[in-house]
Amino acid sequence: MILLTGGTGFVGGHLVDELLKDSLKIRCLVRDPEKAARLAGAGCELVRGDILDPASILNAITPEIDTVIHLVGILAESKGSTFRSVHAEGTRNVVASCIVKGVKKFLHMSALGTRSGARSEYHKTKWEAEETVRASGLDYTIFRPSVIFGPGDAFTNVFARIMRFSPVVFIPGDGKSMMQPVFVKDVVRAFAGALKSPPASGRVYELAGPDTYTFDSIIDRIAFVLGKKRYKVHIPMSVMRLNAAVAEKILTKPPVSRDALIMLEEDNVTKRRDLEDAFGIRPTLFIDGMRSYLG
Repeated sequence: MILLTGGTGFVGGHLVDELLKDSLKIRCLVRDPEKAARLAGAGCELVRGDILDPASILNAITPEIDTVIHLVGILAESKGSTFRSVHAEGTRNVVASCIVKGVKKFLHMSALGTRSGARSEYHKTKWEAEETVRASGLDYTIFRPSVIFGPGDAFTNVFARIMRFSPVVFIPGDGKSMMQPVFVKDVVRAFAGALKSPPASGRVYELAGPDTYTFDSIIDRIAFVLGKKRYKVHIPMSVMRLNAAVAEKILTKPPVSRDALIMLEEDNVTKRRDLEDAFGIRPTLFIDGMRSYLG
């Protein structure tokens, strides 16, 4: 049986669907079972808990749990939910519970760009989480996906909503940073493949789409799939950082953070072809993937 954290999230929902195809038994650790009715309806067992509450994790890992998949992560901080608490402390709690309970296999969601000495707090704390996993002695697999797109994402869908009503799209910076968007269905197939493939053990895999794009060209492709002509207006990063600093002080959930702007200034690409080479998955083209849910 599998214990899944982050099952109510974007990737988690798609992963549940993928794993249930193989009739696998899934237990989801959720903070509010009433808000996870979709998972229960799909056939998952729900257990109330929080990765910041070690006792609840220990309670969820009963003897029939042989695998834990840890997806929980945040893209922006809010009051009471910081990158350090969720990524670093939360992962330490989950890993420690797995060690105590003798879990056989541990799959961990990280992010492309995670590295020692990263500039953003997001990547710094993701690196701390990875280091915890690597030092655990567990039979682990770590995944580092590039920006993930697909039905229900908070990336292409956000810009699509803007484009449906506005003739103008505002772009932070010069729009030249490079990305390698990866389709969510390819990501969850890799997770499912790692459950079956012994060579996946003790490895870090970078998951990315087949092509690299500038941020500007990503916006152009979203508009193309929607069949709309939209104008891009670039906002200098100095102005964006100032606005983000003000928003962080006065808003509970600012639309963009200074940490996110740091990541937008960096390329998020890889030369590795782990989807194909390790899992035999042919990465979905960006436009083809978007057409399946936006077109």
